[in-house]
Amino acid sequence: MARPVELPTVDALLKSLGSYAGRDKAIRTLYFLIQLHAQKSAKSKEWMVIAKQLSTTRMVLRQFNGLSQLKALSTLPGLSRILDKFDFTCVSTITVAYTIYWGVELLAWLSDARVLAYDSVRLFRYCLYLWLIAIVAGVLKQIREVCKKGLEKGRDELWTLVGLVCDGLSAVNMLPHKGFLWSGKFSTRQQASFSLIASAIGWSKTL
Repeated sequence: MARPVELPTVDALLKSLGSYAGRDKAIRTLYFLIQLHAQKSAKSKEWMVIAKQLSTTRMVLRQFNGLSQLKALSTLPGLSRILDKFDFTCVSTITVAYTIYWGVELLAWLSDARVLAYDSVRLFRYCLYLWLIAIVAGVLKQIREVCKKGLEKGRDELWTLVGLVCDGLSAVNMLPHKGFLWSGKFSTRQQASFSLIASAIGWSKTL
């Protein structure tokens, strides 16, 4: 029997928005909602300006999460004694990928602002590769969790898997290598829709 859908309380929303993960996912969800709305709005350019500001806000806020990533990296040796090899490999891959992502994105941001003299386009492309690596590791981990728990008990893991797959679809579409899988084949609306689903699932987990 399906569980009834419960709307989040005001306290749950405030608690979510008071955390880094909650704010990040809320801003990301709003970004893709605006992007979809802009596709059919007479003020498309104006809406996209707001969307771009939200995207920049997320990027800046991510830089303040770097120390948390380094702390997560330092806990990996301890996890090797708790997790089996498969889970440890997946968790390590995700943690290392996101930690490197933080450093590369920081360089890309400063280079884009011309504070540093690096190629920001290339650095942001490296960020995309790192994100995709983390997604693949996350998908493999969640598939295993769903298989272990089953569809009924592993419902939360299944929703996480759906979100990761949607992010994976968008990430591959964003790759600059035309002809690789479905790279460049989605319309803006299709990509925004997949990303919105992933964002909404991610935000719901913080509520």
